[in-house]
Amino acid sequence: MELLHAIIQLFAEPWVWLIVVASVMYGAGNYIDELLLSRYEQEVGTLVLISSLFGAIIATGFLAYGLTTDISFFDDKAIATKALFVGFLEVLWIIPYLYATERSGAIIAGPLFQAVPVFALIIESFYGIIPPAIQIVGACIIVLGGIVLSIEKEEDEDSVISSKINYGTLGLMSLSAAVVSIIYVLFKDAALAGSFTFVGFWTGTGMFVTGTAIYCLWKPYREQFHKFTNNTNYKAIALQAINEVLDAGGVYMTHLANTLGPSVMVVTAFNATQPIAVGMIGWLLTYFGAGSISSDSASIRGWLLISIGLFLVSMGIIVLALGGYN
Repeated sequence: MELLHAIIQLFAEPWVWLIVVASVMYGAGNYIDELLLSRYEQEVGTLVLISSLFGAIIATGFLAYGLTTDISFFDDKAIATKALFVGFLEVLWIIPYLYATERSGAIIAGPLFQAVPVFALIIESFYGIIPPAIQIVGACIIVLGGIVLSIEKEEDEDSVISSKINYGTLGLMSLSAAVVSIIYVLFKDAALAGSFTFVGFWTGTGMFVTGTAIYCLWKPYREQFHKFTNNTNYKAIALQAINEVLDAGGVYMTHLANTLGPSVMVVTAFNATQPIAVGMIGWLLTYFGAGSISSDSASIRGWLLISIGLFLVSMGIIVLALGGYN
């Protein structure tokens, strides 16, 4: 009864529901990214630039809200600088994530974001927060689940099927998850020192500035973006618009949850719903004959490995989260 009461109290916290809804939005966004990269033949550079330039819309939204509440956006240069750097990182994590999705699909890359609380745990330890043993156990379970999720089937010239760990995808997603964890820690630190609206505005501005710099300085991405604008695909544009709304909504709901919650590690641990959402969406797409590239290619054995990986990741995060919250 005490455990049940503790769980009920936990889910009465507003930040829990913010992070749960955000992680489901991320799960849907993972599949849209895969559709854009595969069926609509969009290129990584195009998606990176569109996502970063969307920061202008985010900044405008926070600016409009701030003006109605008499917030000054130029009072604290130190916090504004930190938020601009967060905006830079918000663009940076997208790049390895998209390459990982291009390599292995949403059903593999998406759940590997569950390494975020593990990296957050490590980062917060530098702030003097020493994790208890139960959190270390939970982190190890998450890592094991991530390794299982990165196992892919491989068929050689003699049609012999074997399994391998896709270290490329695992490495790319680890890099992306590490950057995301830094973003969450820095954003929370800045928001607590200033205000959520102030930091949100400068983060969006940082994204836009970073996207503009990439466009000017990196020719391959610029050419990919021009190719997209010259060959307009309205379905791709509509999907991209939906994706940006889902991503921005998920990101700032997560930032708000982190600001309200006890610690970044504990809050991001509740992203356990993301791999569950990714798995369920993949299964539903396959069931209704509209499967994605990754879900269509998954055999019964593949789905078993995915299920085991999702179970381990989810259980590890539950252990980690309950250990941290209590």
